[in-house]
Amino acid sequence: MRENHIKYRILAEVREEHDNLLNQDVIYNDYVSKKSMIEMAEGISSLGYDCEFIGGMTKLTELCNNKPDVSNTIFINYNYGYPSQFKRGQSPILLEMNHAKYTGSDPFVSLLVNDKYCTKKIVSKNCYKTPMSLLILTNDDTRFINEENINVPLVVKPNSEGSSLGITNDSLCQTYGQAIAQCLKLLEVFPSVIVEEYVPGYELTVWLIGNKDDFELICPLLVSVNEIYYFESKIITIHDKSQHNRTYSSPHNYFSQKTVDELINISKRIFEELGMRDYARLDFRINGSDIFFIEANALPIFSKSSEIGEICKLYNITYQEICKRLVSTITKRLMPEAY
Repeated sequence: MRENHIKYRILAEVREEHDNLLNQDVIYNDYVSKKSMIEMAEGISSLGYDCEFIGGMTKLTELCNNKPDVSNTIFINYNYGYPSQFKRGQSPILLEMNHAKYTGSDPFVSLLVNDKYCTKKIVSKNCYKTPMSLLILTNDDTRFINEENINVPLVVKPNSEGSSLGITNDSLCQTYGQAIAQCLKLLEVFPSVIVEEYVPGYELTVWLIGNKDDFELICPLLVSVNEIYYFESKIITIHDKSQHNRTYSSPHNYFSQKTVDELINISKRIFEELGMRDYARLDFRINGSDIFFIEANALPIFSKSSEIGEICKLYNITYQEICKRLVSTITKRLMPEAY
């Protein structure tokens, strides 16, 4: 089978079909936009591949029921699933059940990395720095939020949500009382809450495309908000994201090559040790010479208006080139005979 005979089909629930979580005209939730998925399909198609965006969970359910021949199809899974606590596992589970070839992490890893607390525990066991954290499942669990277990200031946020859902300025707590109150508030909406020690420093995010010993793209980005780069007492809130207050810079302008190389190497090792596949985004804080892992995302938004667009500008890479590297990564893993 030659590579140009493979069908690439993009699966994604899109934000336009789900509730707007903020009181604003532009829809905001943790789903990808339909525009970004169409852009991806067009970018891959422009390279000569057969690629289409076909829809989300309804289309996937239809495929499962009809069971068409998909032996020459690779499903590019950007499907976050229907709203539920464990939605990130829905699409990869259905694809596994139907023996389909699909991109991204498997069901277990998809759910694992969506659990911030468990991910931190695994990463810290492998000797990487992470903020001290507590998992809060019930109101009674808040009794553990004290000076014997964890140091203030504290960040209190949902344990298994993305896109800064549930994170406001109140999430940065200067006292134990504030942290307990914020936990009780969040537990009314979310099934679990993570409380972690606040790490002042520079915020960085690292995009990866590739697999073990064969990464096609690793691009770190330095995050600033309203031209503030060093966060002495600042977290990225849902307001910052929805209002596009974040800007990105090359970390090479602020850090030594040694620090950037260390960040890249840590990112590669965490990606591999968590068992992630094909693409991911990892978030860090750098304080002095210390690099702290914050969280991972197995389905980072792939669009010209997100970090991918910033990578194109800062690293002088075209969007089509990134699409090409994505196709190369997923095809080598899923249909190596095509290479």
